[in-house]
Amino acid sequence: MKKRKNIIWAFVAAILAALSVWAVVTQTKNYSLNDFIGFFRDGDPLWITLAVICMGCYILFEGLAILSLLKAFGHRRSVNKGIIYSSADIYFSAITPSATGGQPASAFFMMADGVPAAVSAVTLLVNLVMYTLSIMTIGIIAVLIRPGLFFTFTTLSKVLIIIGYMILGGLVAFFILLIKREDWVHAIGAFTIRISQKIKIIKNPDRFSRKLDSITKEYRDCADMIDGHRGTLVKCFIFNFIQRSLQICVTALLFLAGGGNPAGAVNIWATHAFSVIGSNCVPVPGAIGVIDFLLVDGMKDLMSEQDAISLELASRGISFYVCVLACLLIVAVGNFFLNRRMYFLRNEDEE
Repeated sequence: MKKRKNIIWAFVAAILAALSVWAVVTQTKNYSLNDFIGFFRDGDPLWITLAVICMGCYILFEGLAILSLLKAFGHRRSVNKGIIYSSADIYFSAITPSATGGQPASAFFMMADGVPAAVSAVTLLVNLVMYTLSIMTIGIIAVLIRPGLFFTFTTLSKVLIIIGYMILGGLVAFFILLIKREDWVHAIGAFTIRISQKIKIIKNPDRFSRKLDSITKEYRDCADMIDGHRGTLVKCFIFNFIQRSLQICVTALLFLAGGGNPAGAVNIWATHAFSVIGSNCVPVPGAIGVIDFLLVDGMKDLMSEQDAISLELASRGISFYVCVLACLLIVAVGNFFLNRRMYFLRNEDEE
């Protein structure tokens, strides 16, 4: 059932990707495939190579963040294992709404490597908190270094970005409360369930109550496990911050590859950061379509529309589509070796 659902979501993501590219390309009548090919043909190979390296480091640094937490919890694993864990998270997050499939897939490989389920859950939970905090930090940096760029977006984009900041800020506050004072969150959640039942919004309050109990227990366990590991939390945040920053750097590096200047590259980086914030308010697999719209909208005042489309397609092509395909390949190889190991273990048990 899960495999069938994953195939369906992968198919949906592929359709959304095709529609997204079509929507971007058709914004101008003069754009053609030759323009896109010409972007790479005429671009500086050094900057393009650095952009591809940043994409690879995006996968690596999430793996390092996960490994730092596992090590603190007493489960040291190799860098190769960390790359498999991060690839599973990145790939399945990219093809499922609100990135819901990433953590279960990553946890599957962790538990197959002997990491207890509770440790896997807490590790991914803490990493999610640091991941969200790093995006919010990048958004704040964008405001500090280029506040005026926000006003170059259209009204719709501004609304999406503002909502994105509100959602991320709310999530960070929610995560902190769950870890520090999960009793407060549980009380608020129980009160909300009772009110919702009275006004007929929910019909099965017991199911929501059980879910609330499960969530607060997870965060209580998380708080217990991370107690005394502040240094590890800082390290995990730094890895997540570098990971997200490097993904955004892909666009800035490709801008430089096309002959752009360093000051303009900073504008491109900040524009992409604003776009990432805005894309978080729509639960679309991989933010497909949403971030594409925001990126082109934000860059239209920084260059010609044709150049903005080429840069957006090249950036998303490397930082997202190539990255997702690379993660799929890594997951497939990891799954192959996992199945082979399980096969030999079964044979040994039978003997």
